[in-house]
Amino acid sequence: MALIERLMHIDSDKTRHMSVHTFFAAIGEMMYGNLTATQVKNYYAMTAEDLVDWNALAAQVPAAGTVARALWLEHIHSVFILAEQRVPTFSTPAEVRTRLGI
Repeated sequence: MALIERLMHIDSDKTRHMSVHTFFAAIGEMMYGNLTATQVKNYYAMTAEDLVDWNALAAQVPAAGTVARALWLEHIHSVFILAEQRVPTFSTPAEVRTRLGI
């Protein structure tokens, strides 16, 4: 299963489940330069499947120092919180990927 499924806690291997809030914090710290992408990927032991979603999200990150970047980060955090709870229209990995534009 890929990154989205891990964040939604759908992965059949429960040890691969990821906390949405911890992931959000790691991405925020990475964007501030306190963590590298490699450190985040290694911490989560990302697989090739995970990296497909990771790379799709990374391609959307607005330029550094912009308000758009903070808004983007808040948007993905909101989507993943709703996805984790399987709120209608955020209840399947396909719906979540659509919401994220990936």
